[in-house]
Amino acid sequence: MLSSQTSRTGPPSAAALCPLCDQNNQCAVAAGSDSSNCWCMTATLDTAAKQQAASMAGPQLCICAACGRPSIS
Repeated sequence: MLSSQTSRTGPPSAAALCPLCDQNNQCAVAAGSDSSNCWCMTATLDTAAKQQAASMAGPQLCICAACGRPSIS
């Protein structure tokens, strides 16, 4: 039995998961914060990763920093 002081956390919501790798995307909006506080607002994201995520069926979800990191060629 859980006491009233015990908090339970469930799995992250789908909006908090990167659609490319299923890891936490650290999205400020998904966490209930303002979009201006999100890491992606000042990041340079890989164009191919953004296009891949945009082409996936279902709602548009934020990619994580690891998947969005531009490739070094």
